[in-house]
Amino acid sequence: MQEMLQLARQQDALANKAKQNPSDPSLRSEQSALAQGVQKASDRLNSQAKRSALVSPKSQKAVSDAEQKVEQATKDASDQRNASQASGTMSDAADALRQAAASLTRDRERAGNSQSASGLPELLAQLQQLARQQGSLNGQMQSFLQNAIQQQKQGQQMSPEGQALAKDLARTQRDVARKLDDVGDADASGKAAELAREARQLAQSLEQGAADPTVLERQQRLFKRMLDAGRTLENDQKDESSRRESKPGDQNNPFVPPSANASGKAALKYRVPEWNELRGLSNEERRLVIEYFRRLNGDKP
Repeated sequence: MQEMLQLARQQDALANKAKQNPSDPSLRSEQSALAQGVQKASDRLNSQAKRSALVSPKSQKAVSDAEQKVEQATKDASDQRNASQASGTMSDAADALRQAAASLTRDRERAGNSQSASGLPELLAQLQQLARQQGSLNGQMQSFLQNAIQQQKQGQQMSPEGQALAKDLARTQRDVARKLDDVGDADASGKAAELAREARQLAQSLEQGAADPTVLERQQRLFKRMLDAGRTLENDQKDESSRRESKPGDQNNPFVPPSANASGKAALKYRVPEWNELRGLSNEERRLVIEYFRRLNGDKP
């Protein structure tokens, strides 16, 4: 991060130098040296990103964009035909380097709150918490639809309480999308970003009043995709742990049943979470989550 800021300051100085004297013969060599420094910094960042989830994809992209703009500034400084525009492209490169530094600063703050070198346990915990929140939301949505359908059969319009609940459902879905976006900042796989995109689209549908069984089906698919993404992260975490110690770890996902030779009703699709596994949720939210898992497994309420 500090290196990026220093490179940005150097790039600013070269931009001012190019503005004052575009034909200065030292510009080419100084800009070329700076470009090499940016490339080395980018290589170090990419190497670190392969070892840790604490370097976010946004930071990697920001550094890559900055490197491309520095390369363009270097080309302009080396070509007398483009000497007049070198100052502008150098200023653009300096701005891009500052943006990269800002993104790396956010990563550093997140790393300071992380309890692991890779950041995978924290990502997994966040995704599991969001899956619980989505499961609770789906349970509320199902109850809401049942009441709405019953009112329609009786020829009644939606009550003010029902309208207020519909708005609450939309806000909660929007909150899930926002938190998934935050997780996506540190998820190099891109899965969290895809989940966030779907959650935003669902929130928009709910905000537009499209609270219907189709939306609930999409919410259920989103929930299952969140569980799948959590399994992937957990496997990554176990692979990382196995490289450090030979002791095998617990192979059970918190919300997925362990392998077993079960059949019939005993073969649950998803293990119903225990009450104390839903810490952080209200009693009503816990009840809704457990009820939702039971519905997924085909149990009748």
